[in-house]
Amino acid sequence: MSKANGRGGRDGIDHDNVVPLVPRKQPARYAPLLLVCCAMLVSLALLLVDFRLGALALAASVILALVLRTVLPPRRAGLLVVRSRTLDITVLASMAVGLLVLAIIVPPPPG
Repeated sequence: MSKANGRGGRDGIDHDNVVPLVPRKQPARYAPLLLVCCAMLVSLALLLVDFRLGALALAASVILALVLRTVLPPRRAGLLVVRSRTLDITVLASMAVGLLVLAIIVPPPPG
């Protein structure tokens, strides 16, 4: 095959129509989950220092997951998407309320 007829070079490949195998730029699927996990790790560290403060921080990190799942489209929410949006929001909201109630009603240790 010759280059004159537009069919490529000696290898028989039309190099004008070859698509390079470069990965497309995709949104960071791990970023929302990574942000929530970092917030939870900080809150677990705070839990060792002060229970009430750590439980409030843990509730805040669940609220962060709730807000991210509510605001971001499913493609950008990445691994925060488990089931339908309604079910995810319901579960995260009930977890956040439960943690807030737990942080408020548990009495501080005596001493």
